[in-house]
Amino acid sequence: MTRILGIHGVRNYKAADTTPAIGSKRLRTDWLEALGSSVPGIELETAYYADLLRSERQGDELDDDVVVLVEQWARAWGVEPSGLQGRATGWVRWICGQVAHRSGQRPAVVEKTVRMFFPEVARYFTDGRTGVRERVKAAMLRHQPEIVVAHSLGSVVAYEVLHELADELDVRLLLTLGSPLALPHAVFPRLDPAPRDGKGTKPAGVRRWVNVADVGDFVAIPKGHLARVFPGVEELPEISIAPAWPHGVLDYLRHRSVSGAIAAGTGPG
Repeated sequence: MTRILGIHGVRNYKAADTTPAIGSKRLRTDWLEALGSSVPGIELETAYYADLLRSERQGDELDDDVVVLVEQWARAWGVEPSGLQGRATGWVRWICGQVAHRSGQRPAVVEKTVRMFFPEVARYFTDGRTGVRERVKAAMLRHQPEIVVAHSLGSVVAYEVLHELADELDVRLLLTLGSPLALPHAVFPRLDPAPRDGKGTKPAGVRRWVNVADVGDFVAIPKGHLARVFPGVEELPEISIAPAWPHGVLDYLRHRSVSGAIAAGTGPG
């Protein structure tokens, strides 16, 4: 049996997840169902931290920390938002409309991505990092994974924790899905350890790192840039997991390129 640890991304909190163990069990069930019979012989566990980043706030107004990240994300798409007034619905929709025009995607899909992703990213980088990393670190030490599969913001957490545990783990494969690690200004320069000379580093305890991104995934930008700023990363060809919503982890896990990469990682080390 090959030990795999899954690390989720944003918007994974459910009211029924009254404890991290319950949340982890729910995620494990969902991930196993998505993988189906495509990857036999695995022992999957999931690290759960969604409760640490959820917000009780409602409404259209964005926190200042979120505004900064959205502006930086927009600039990565070549959209300059600095002259816009306000930080509510109209501001977000104008930016998302401009990105949608450049990418050929529907504005509603882009806006959904922005509203679900950046608030949790902002909370992670402001006051959530320590708690989230401790939760994921404990799961890694407990499960001793041979493969780590990390989606979205989870790839940022995995990157940082694997660096911290470089002398304590031997990970055969790190598989990142829809990763924002290379996102300039918004994510890349905030990483720990910090990039040096414009480059990140593959964690020493990871033998192989493979990255997969949907062609329409607005979180995984700039396209093809991750391998350029993280030497040693293998980029699989861009895929299309679900045109209507190109960032969902379950759709990634169902895709043959992803299940194939996991299956290849379960072979003799």
